[in-house]
Amino acid sequence: MFYSVTFQKIIYLTAIGVIIGAIVGFSAVLGFDLGGTSFILSMFLSILLVYVTAMYAELYHIREAINKQHRDERR
Repeated sequence: MFYSVTFQKIIYLTAIGVIIGAIVGFSAVLGFDLGGTSFILSMFLSILLVYVTAMYAELYHIREAINKQHRDERR
């Protein structure tokens, strides 16, 4: 199946967030004897953190491209 690049990125980033959240959630539930709410909360927060990190990386690349364009225009 072929999806758009944006949709593929969303699925990919969600999968990374779910994997990280599952690891953190399982360790919270099993290791620290916390409830299932901590598992759900860790999943949600890790997905959110992955999205924020990806947005920051995209904005950083856009800023670098704009700075390069400004440097090239000055020459």
